Amino acid sequence: MRLVDSSAWVEFFRKKGNPMTKRRVAQLLESEQAAFTCPIRFELLSGVRSDEEADLEAALRLSSHIPFESGDWKEAASLERTLRSKGITIPRNDLFVATVGIRTGLVVACRDAHFDAVGRAIGDQLRVEQI
Repeated sequence: MRLVDSSAWVEFFRKKGNPMTKRRVAQLLESEQAAFTCPIRFELLSGVRSDEEADLEAALRLSSHIPFESGDWKEAASLERTLRSKGITIPRNDLFVATVGIRTGLVVACRDAHFDAVGRAIGDQLRVEQI
């Protein structure tokens, strides 16, 4: 299973999106290996046009929902402090997704270099697949 980040979902839904990303997300959906977490859903819903919302919801229904748990807030804050101490600043939504990826051991499938930066900073705790 892969935790599909919003960066990959956005590319998947773009009419002229990256073909490799579109194929990979489609493969994950077809094989029931796509997952999302609350911060990803929030980010997608925040940017979706009203005429695209039904397609987004349909795709998310084909995916597994991985809850953002109450302890994840504390872990995300700790991760942010660790990264800052190394001179790395990334958007908080990416911190939340990385936190869920670390907790669950799921690979984060994305098109976002922030996840690579987290992985380099903390070692093999976060696994990333750039798609």
